[in-house]
Amino acid sequence: MSEIKIRKWMKSDFKSVRKILLQTWLKTYSFIPEKDIHIHFEKFYNEAKLNILYTDPYTQCFISELDGTPAGWMKLLNNVSQKRFYVSSLYVLPEFQGFGIGKALMNKADETARSKNYDRIWIGVMSENKRALNWYTKQGFIFPEEEPFQMGNTTVMHLIGYKLI
Repeated sequence: MSEIKIRKWMKSDFKSVRKILLQTWLKTYSFIPEKDIHIHFEKFYNEAKLNILYTDPYTQCFISELDGTPAGWMKLLNNVSQKRFYVSSLYVLPEFQGFGIGKALMNKADETARSKNYDRIWIGVMSENKRALNWYTKQGFIFPEEEPFQMGNTTVMHLIGYKLI
């Protein structure tokens, strides 16, 4: 039986985080030109930006491991001004999907949000990402809001949803 472990990320995880993000995006976002994926990746997830995230008091990030191998990453954002708790990123490497890693990460998000006295979790999902939308709907999310999201030079619609916890 495989063991899923969820832990806070460390600076030594930056390389793994970048791998998880880029490989997942390239596999999932086929509706966005690869060039734009790389532009967004280098602009927002370079070493300096990861260092900023690492020290941001409103952001918490977690690595998921399956049998000791980094397989997923989640970024949580306590948006105090909006009074919303966001799962702003949740990615599982394609070869590790279907093992319960996403669900384990979402359980950690629920636990973290409750510890901060929130009664719901918010998330944004690209409307073209049908597989993720279906998964989040099964987790109890509804998507009442929509706004554009820019990745490189490509704009896609982003559905904003929440679930009660």
